[in-house]
Amino acid sequence: MNILICTPGRLLQHMNETHMFNGDNLQVLVLDEVDRLMDMGFKDSIDQIIENLPRGKYQTLLFSATIGRKVKELVTLGLKQNHESIMIHDFDSIEQTVNDYDNTNPEERALAERIKSITPMKLNHYYMETQIEDKLDLLFSFLKSHPKSKCLVFFSARKQVRFAY
Repeated sequence: MNILICTPGRLLQHMNETHMFNGDNLQVLVLDEVDRLMDMGFKDSIDQIIENLPRGKYQTLLFSATIGRKVKELVTLGLKQNHESIMIHDFDSIEQTVNDYDNTNPEERALAERIKSITPMKLNHYYMETQIEDKLDLLFSFLKSHPKSKCLVFFSARKQVRFAY
């Protein structure tokens, strides 16, 4: 198989019970909504998944709307030491945050400056609010007008992904 999408519990079940399941050729492990997975108690399952996979032969991508203590623990315990964080920010509010730290301790000021510089300059983040009946037409138009660009499109259900595909 080229792509496997499942919950942590279902993946663990396959790892433990599916006779021919083999993760040796895994290239990328993607964990989406990591903050919610941690809040829902899947940390042990994710730790077991990482332990069952061949060490160092794949890249792990964690996606999260928020980075809390539990997500940071997962990064430090189960992933490579040379991880990289890429954050999408509202630069105006970050600039205000940096300015707010001017009169506080130097460590907080340095952290605010670092946060400001984390997002790659070439990474563009767009969104558009639209009526539900126009969404697929707008998506199709956007993808056709940016044929050489890389793009991530999120849907809320598998059924929507199948329909759009």
